[in-house]
Amino acid sequence: MKRALALAAIAAALLAAVAGLGTESRGVSRALLPPSRPSVVDVHGRHKPGEPACVACHKDALSSRWASDRLAPTMEDCAACHPEAKGVTPLTPVTEACRSCHGPVPEGRRIVPGTYARPNVRFPHKAHAKEPCATCHPAAAAGRAAPPGEDTAGMRTCYACHLERKAPVACRTCHLVEADGVMVTRIEGAALTPPAWLKGPTHGATWVQSHASVAGSDSGFCAACHRNKFCGDCHLGRVRPRDAHPGDWIRSHAVSSRLDSPTCRGCHRSQSFCLDCHRRQGVAPDSPKDSRSFQGRYHGDLSPELICRRARTDIVSCASCHSESSCVSCHAAVNPHPSGWERRCAHLAKSNPRACAKCHSDDAWRRCR
Repeated sequence: MKRALALAAIAAALLAAVAGLGTESRGVSRALLPPSRPSVVDVHGRHKPGEPACVACHKDALSSRWASDRLAPTMEDCAACHPEAKGVTPLTPVTEACRSCHGPVPEGRRIVPGTYARPNVRFPHKAHAKEPCATCHPAAAAGRAAPPGEDTAGMRTCYACHLERKAPVACRTCHLVEADGVMVTRIEGAALTPPAWLKGPTHGATWVQSHASVAGSDSGFCAACHRNKFCGDCHLGRVRPRDAHPGDWIRSHAVSSRLDSPTCRGCHRSQSFCLDCHRRQGVAPDSPKDSRSFQGRYHGDLSPELICRRARTDIVSCASCHSESSCVSCHAAVNPHPSGWERRCAHLAKSNPRACAKCHSDDAWRRCR
């Protein structure tokens, strides 16, 4: 019996810790191994350790391939050691001998049959038949009573054993998966998350800010639960977590956006999100508020030469606030062409005359051409 129970525990325990809903000390997650209600009470505490052997009560444990197999002993199994159980049927009057195993039963009532919930895990006892039952079911092996589902080793024990013996450690080895192989992460409303000791993915309050190191070092680990679309929706801006930025980000974001504007554009559209906010704050060229102080507030003390140099190296940043009309309004009075431009303008005017027409009349650029 202990051997069979121990093997059942491996499945439950493995998933308990993975789910983050169970602990090493309290046993298996209720989402992964829903609680059963056996007909008997305190059954392991009523037997001496090792007497009888685990397989005497759990006969099918060593050949079981599914976690959903019912391995609890029947009345016939119990009758091998308890003659008073022989021939007992649901219509047999309840005696004190019955109550010794099945608990208090009022006079005239019948013993309620046990119920066994279907586990939400994969687990073949047969594959673990050589493992001592006490490894996973220490209380049962020692003859101590334990609440159903709590006399199991935690996932940490199972994971370490699998690593040591070079057994599979992929999540789908024990977890239920969808048709495309992605792990089922929500069972009857309960979300399953990895334990903190497994590569550190605690999925806590700061997970949005801290997940990059885990995802970057082993993206396959994340892919066990998340499809590419899940990551893409956030990183491409379709989903925008409100807790992605630290406090007072409005005041401090300017430096970060200048240093790493491509990262900002991963979630925000410059011509809508950024520019709309800058317009409302009066720090955009076409802001309805007084925009004469815009250059001083945004570009600081940069000289026109430095601003133009930035425009040549990162025109995308300029375009996040400025349209072509902004450029033309300045360059109409300031020659943007370097010395010797006359030797090059004919070729460029021929290949793209529309650019020339932004500042020059038709006659001017046609003569150049």
